[in-house]
Amino acid sequence: MKVLRRIIILVVFLGIVGGLGYYKYINTVTYFNEAGTNGNTIGNLYGNGLFCETDGVVYFANPNDYSRIYRMNPDESDIDIVANDSVYFINADDHYLYYSRNGNRDYSQMGFLNVNVDSLCRMTKRNGKVIILDDAICNACALAGNRIVYYRYDSAEATTLYSVMIDGSEKTQLSKSAIDPRCMVGEKLYYSGVEHDHNLHSMNLDTKDSTFVSSENLWMPTIIGSDLYYMNLDDNNRVYKSNISGDNKTGITSYGTSGFNVDGNYLYYQSIKGNPDGVYRVDLTTGAEVLLAEGQYNNINTTSKYVYFADYQSGTTFHCLKGTTDVSLFNPPIISLDE
Repeated sequence: MKVLRRIIILVVFLGIVGGLGYYKYINTVTYFNEAGTNGNTIGNLYGNGLFCETDGVVYFANPNDYSRIYRMNPDESDIDIVANDSVYFINADDHYLYYSRNGNRDYSQMGFLNVNVDSLCRMTKRNGKVIILDDAICNACALAGNRIVYYRYDSAEATTLYSVMIDGSEKTQLSKSAIDPRCMVGEKLYYSGVEHDHNLHSMNLDTKDSTFVSSENLWMPTIIGSDLYYMNLDDNNRVYKSNISGDNKTGITSYGTSGFNVDGNYLYYQSIKGNPDGVYRVDLTTGAEVLLAEGQYNNINTTSKYVYFADYQSGTTFHCLKGTTDVSLFNPPIISLDE
């Protein structure tokens, strides 16, 4: 009987130790991605990455709560707070959220020292654990396989292009130029030149070598499949479409733009010198163009159900059910993390 009791105690003890070891393991191991994994659409990242849909969940920066990170269903049901971090440039994979902390926030939730308020972060979806990937001032970022490519600022070099692995290792400078990281296709970065031209280039993230792609004078390149959408700097900033080499180009929008987002069969853009100015929707099949909201807006983001955009002056966010012209206020509740 004593032997049996000792065996039971030993088995229970080993089970506890094993359980604690497994708990520690799953909270320290990094789950890596398949090659070519990206974390958000190019268009959303150009709109500051305020919405990111993954696995049937939309993560978003709540405009009513200092841009703290929340989650909801694509139909905007079951809204809940995720963390107190104020965020933008949200990226996601199967296990993690990646984002830059947005320093323009309510600091009362960050503690008395207010440290790392502009850092690059990774959050585990399962338990909300956050690790700092880079504690410098960071903003625009994009997931490329198992690394994050991002803008990094310091007083010595100003804004330059960096990358870091998703486990926080191998932080490296990709370029001393402020190359935009947001047009990421798999693990190849496409970008508009920022020093000698505004042509289309691509960068190999492993070798840091850049290659000339197209002579178009462009900004905000967006690549979807074999199609290239871009702001044409030679035609009053109108949005054009071509193949990646710049051939077979055609104008898409009636007016110039300060920002656009391509989603499925529609292109959404904020007009410049429109009649009137506002957010327009273009049907990419028929070319039909519809004014959704008159005024000055930015931060155009889309999910599977809605398109979102913010008033340029006030930051007030509006939404429109895709396929309709019914624009209304996006007014999510403010929820305490302790509720």
